[in-house]
Amino acid sequence: MGNDDQLPKITPLAFFDDADAEDIFAKLDFQLKDGMHFQEKEHQYAQFYFLKKHTKSLEAYYQKYHKVNLSYGGEGADRYYFLDFNPGERGSIDGDHRYFLRPEYVIIGFMIHKIIYIDRNFELTSVAKLQSVILSDYEELIEDVYRLLAKLRRTNPTTMNNDKVRDIVLEALKEFKKLGWILLDEDFFDLMPSFARLNKVYGDYINNLPELIKN
Repeated sequence: MGNDDQLPKITPLAFFDDADAEDIFAKLDFQLKDGMHFQEKEHQYAQFYFLKKHTKSLEAYYQKYHKVNLSYGGEGADRYYFLDFNPGERGSIDGDHRYFLRPEYVIIGFMIHKIIYIDRNFELTSVAKLQSVILSDYEELIEDVYRLLAKLRRTNPTTMNNDKVRDIVLEALKEFKKLGWILLDEDFFDLMPSFARLNKVYGDYINNLPELIKN
């Protein structure tokens, strides 16, 4: 107990004492509030290690000043950080920065999760190939996918076709990139550890994807 009393107290603003805070925190703060997830990947190294180094202080900062949680998921090399709302609360983050994933993109995310993790297409990294797999390998579901996407887009199902599904898949990938869930560069995409958030939030739906799409 006596030794604990001698430890420096972690305060909500302690991370500002880091010499790197001025260069890193302002942009990092906006990105976290916009829904970005950070993991130990080359393009996110600086932000990830800043979050890892100052986790306790940043947890206190976001809870005290914004009423949201700095949370993390994954273990080891798959760890990722993100902001999460307290149950039943909306926090004090301005509405312009709160990110809400459109439901049609969630559906596409479900299909990507099934294709890669459940059906074990681990080598799939081409956007064009992904679009083709959704349209051809799941042909028994495609009419229901048309109907569901049309409903979510509030349009007539007869206007939905393969080209529009391809467009929605690409739109979804671009949104997942904004969240830090995937890498995306023209025709190349790769899932990041934080793509697991989809399963964390919507796992029950993913496990019953055919029934969800049909019903």
